[in-house]
Amino acid sequence: MQVEKQGLGYVVASIGELGGVVPYTSYSARISYIEKHPETIEKFTRAIQKGLDYVHEHSDEEVAQAMLDFFPDTSLNDLVGVVERYRAIDAWPTTTTFSEESFYHLQEIMMASNDLKEQVPYEDLIYQKD
Repeated sequence: MQVEKQGLGYVVASIGELGGVVPYTSYSARISYIEKHPETIEKFTRAIQKGLDYVHEHSDEEVAQAMLDFFPDTSLNDLVGVVERYRAIDAWPTTTTFSEESFYHLQEIMMASNDLKEQVPYEDLIYQKD
């Protein structure tokens, strides 16, 4: 937003919008940890869901206000603009789960950037509760 404000450039397109659905937030734990601490995993998942619900249930200004302390060099007005843009491209998911399709899409991106040598099967990395 600073670049735009200074007249040095403008947003042509959003990578988030053009890149498709990408599960960019995840957390990892060993199966042994998950099995020994299911309440911790459940609480963490609920906390993430609570944040997603907040974003979807509150105004752009309320969401920006909630984030303001984490971006001390950014004005509330600029954060409101960022939230508006994210909301306009539907950047925030509504649930903590992500599809097999989006998982493979993420891996394609990682392979294209040489951060991943070969794809990993979805079922090898996604923990499914019985």
